[in-house]
Formats: sequence, structure tokens, C-alpha cells
Amino acid sequence: MTGPFNEFEKRKQDHIRIALENQSQFASINDFDQIKIRHCALPETNFSEIDISTNLLGHSFKSIHFISSMTAGHQHAADINLKLAVAAQIMGWPMAVGSQRRELTDPTNSKEWDKIRKVAPQTKFISNIGILELIESTPEKIIELMRPLDSIGLIVHINPLQEVFQNAEKANFNGGLDSIERLVKKANRPIIVKEVGSGIDSETAKKLFDCGVKIVDVAGHGGTHWGYIEAARNSKNSQRSAFDTTTFEGFENWGLSAVASLWQSQKLVDKNEFWASGGIRNGVHSAKCLALGAKAVGVAQPLMKAVIEHDLDVLQVMKTFDDQLKLAIFCAGVRKWNELRDERVWQCLQKN
Repeated sequence: MTGPFNEFEKRKQDHIRIALENQSQFASINDFDQIKIRHCALPETNFSEIDISTNLLGHSFKSIHFISSMTAGHQHAADINLKLAVAAQIMGWPMAVGSQRRELTDPTNSKEWDKIRKVAPQTKFISNIGILELIESTPEKIIELMRPLDSIGLIVHINPLQEVFQNAEKANFNGGLDSIERLVKKANRPIIVKEVGSGIDSETAKKLFDCGVKIVDVAGHGGTHWGYIEAARNSKNSQRSAFDTTTFEGFENWGLSAVASLWQSQKLVDKNEFWASGGIRNGVHSAKCLALGAKAVGVAQPLMKAVIEHDLDVLQVMKTFDDQLKLAIFCAGVRKWNELRDERVWQCLQKN
């Protein structure tokens, strides 16, 4: 059987498969290396006192880490999201879900959240939709996506590079900012805008904050490259778009890393709320993002890998991220994550 839903499911399944391949990972390790956190050889505190708890979107959490958006809307998504939701409840992390695009045309698809919420009733979810769906839909329909999850906020993901490789003819971004502003005015929950792996520059971040967006998640280059994933899919299907891995050449390092995005926005970070994701591979990366002004840090691919490949316990992966962050805070000589922001604690090697 063929049809739009079958093609949608195949694309989502391809996303997971390719995202777990090493070829889809484009690590910006050098950018994280540019941030140095001072080592304090004599911290006047106890490790047990280190505090990584926080308040996000009006709710308290045990950690500044959150599960970043990954997958939704296909036959395997429910099992994946159930495992992630249970882990989020245990670890006290919020969970941003994958795109809820399919729910706009297939309302029955939202029923998977009923089971997940019953099993993990304490997990706080954040909904997610793409900018193209927002442009083409009404604010009311987008806001309705939050109801099945009782979401504490809604992410709008902006992804021009991915969309062009997915379908260049439908990559119509005109009116995007106006659509976001209309959504902000109608929504009774905070709106978050994020990239999907190419970063957000300071000029775009300012425009988003000016139109009422609560949080900007820079979602920088350095992890899973969604442009590559779509290009790889096209290369295996001669009937698809001409934008394949040949066209992709030259775009391997396109965009800004989380570090570069935050560094570029230093004049904005103290008065606005930034989150960081994209290539976060350990808790030390998290600490460096916090030092640059991020209020929360998202983790995706390492958790997906643990859930899918079963060679790692997803709870252990999450615990390791939290433990590494606590250790970085302790060795920096401070007690709480937001004290890493003190410029006496960190430096950027490219500052001067």
C-alpha cells in the first residue's frame, strides 16, 4: 500500500536509521575546545552540594538537561517515546517531542500520547511543529497540538537547509516571522523557536525575541546533520529531488555551532532566555554552554542511540550527562550551574 502516510512513515524511519550512522554526525569539537572553564584546585564546597536543578517554563526540574526533539508520527515512535518519557520522569528532565506534523492531518495519531502520559504522568512535555506547517496552518490548529500532551510549551523548529534537501519546491519560508508572531499572540503557553543543527545567529534571535518568542534554542551545528540525512535519502531514490549528497558537498560545516551562536549573542543572553542543543556529547559541553549564557541544554542523538541499539541504558546515559556537569561545576569552584556564567570562571580563547 502506498500513500502520503506511508511515505511519511518511511521518511521518519529513514531519519532514525541514518541519524545513528557515523556519516550523519559532524562534530564541532574545536568550537567547544575554544571555551575553557577555570579549574579550581581548592573548591570551598562539597560535591554533594552541587545543584543542577532549575525552573523552566514555570516548572521545577532536577536537571538543566532536557530531552531534545527526536521522532514522532510513525509506527515505532510510540515505543521510542515511551522509553524516553519514562526515563525523563525518573531523571527529572523535561522532554521535547518530535514533530507533531502528522497530527494536523491524522488526529487519531495523537492517541499514542494517551498511553505515554498514563505510564509517565509526571513527565513534562514540550510540543513541536515545523515552521512550514505553522505558515500553512492556523494558530488555533497548532495550539491544539499541545492538548493531548498537556504540554508546558511549544517548539517551532526552523530548518531551511533540511527542507530544501527534503523538497526544494515546498521550502516556502516567506511569512515565517509573521506566522510565529501570530502564534505567540494566540498561545497561552510559551513559544520556543529552535533550529535543527545549523544554529541561530544573533540578528535572527533578536527578531524572534522582539516578536514575543519566550526562548530561542540555538540548536547548532556539530551533531546530527539533517541536511545530510535528507540528501542521503535522495541519493538512494532516483525519483526524488536532485538535491542529493552531490549537492550536499560543501555544506558539511554549514551554519553555527551552539558555542558560536551563543558567543555571537552575548549582548542578548542576560536579558533573554537561550537554550542550547546540537552536538552536545557530554556534560562538559553542557557546562560550557551554560557559561555562555544558556539556561538549559538539550541532548538527542546519544539518547536515541541508547534506546534503539540497546547497548547502553538510556538512564545511565542521562545520569552520566548530569554527573559530568556536576563534576565540571565542582571543579570550577562554584555550587550551582548558573554560577558558571561568571566571567571569572570561564574564558573564550577567541575573545580578543
